[in-house]
Amino acid sequence: MDPREELAQLQKELLGIKTKAAGEKRSFTDDELTDIETKSARVGELKERIERIEKSEKALSDLVNFGKSSGDAEDVPDDWSDTPLGERFTKSDPYRRFKTANPSGTGQGTPIMIETVRIGSMKDFFANRKALTSPQARIQNIRVPMVDMVDRDELTLLDLISRGETAGNFEYVQVISVTRNAKIVPEATSATDNAALKPVSEISTALADAKVYTYADGYDVTNQLLADAPAFASYMDQELRYSLDAVIEDKLLNGSGVSGEPKGILNTTGIQDHEFTGSTPKDLVKAIRRGITKVTRHGIGGRVTAVLISPEDEEEIDLMEDGNQRFYGQGPFGLGPNTLWGRPRVTSERIEPGTFLLGDFKQIALLDREGLSVQAFNQHKDYAQRNMTYVRGELRAAQVVWKPNRLVFGHRGTVQGG
Repeated sequence: MDPREELAQLQKELLGIKTKAAGEKRSFTDDELTDIETKSARVGELKERIERIEKSEKALSDLVNFGKSSGDAEDVPDDWSDTPLGERFTKSDPYRRFKTANPSGTGQGTPIMIETVRIGSMKDFFANRKALTSPQARIQNIRVPMVDMVDRDELTLLDLISRGETAGNFEYVQVISVTRNAKIVPEATSATDNAALKPVSEISTALADAKVYTYADGYDVTNQLLADAPAFASYMDQELRYSLDAVIEDKLLNGSGVSGEPKGILNTTGIQDHEFTGSTPKDLVKAIRRGITKVTRHGIGGRVTAVLISPEDEEEIDLMEDGNQRFYGQGPFGLGPNTLWGRPRVTSERIEPGTFLLGDFKQIALLDREGLSVQAFNQHKDYAQRNMTYVRGELRAAQVVWKPNRLVFGHRGTVQGG
């Protein structure tokens, strides 16, 4: 038995002896005293052994990581599933070595180099993401020891897509369209009876590439903040997630597919196009309803999991009134269902006003290749002289669109893309 498990078992048994005697309102018996003495002696032996094991594990870890290249990401333990991403970094061995070497912070010009730390997978990155209907709080900014804290736009497209893993680049088959010819076939009356021929449905496909790209962003922090583990962990939980959210969402929608960019949804062949006329919010709402039919109609058989619109269009829809100037929706004092035609209404600043994207967003997937990693260093510009540190977060992933025909891009008139 593992020493830690045996120690826990002995502690449980000793507690049981104590509880029993107390419950019976009596002193320990001779047999119980002997048992307590034997178990107590064994507890002392186990504690000593566990201390030796922990010292050996730490020494071995230090030896393994000594001289480790900064390009190699050091993993955090596998049992940190409930630990926030920022806290994973500040509890990692590289950060602890930095804190040990600089217990009182760093002075001006001190070289800083915290090795790359892998803090989780794509699954961890998307864990505990907010529900689509959750209200978004806007909290007054406070002054903290960093360069900049800006107000951020709301990101929600990443709530809709599916996620997975990949071992690298691969080719896959996109379903562009399906022609369904299923029918009841009567018994043949002769050798030339064409009505008895079995039907043949047709699937139009295209070969597409799923290529792994590096999504990265960096931000500047003061050395004072870097040395304050709790504050820095909180800062990372906000800034790292937002930074990577922003670039992933933009490339998922608008990636050009050239010049080192993945091909975004709006530039993917096979996405259904819906052009409509009219400039009023009502025209947009009616176009969305017709777009829903394009996904759910016979021959497609899809479902619409959400409707993606711009914040500007959401405003116009919220302000729609009837002839008596009454809001069609819940008005300014109601929280009513945030839907359009019964489907969740989601906003994104990455989609242009006057356009919308709807359909089965589970046909879009972001596949994790290497997980999240963070690196901090001040060998950047003149940061060492300014007591600043550059913190870089990145992940590698591929994005795919399995069935483009299950998505509809709507727009007024003729626009680029889609």
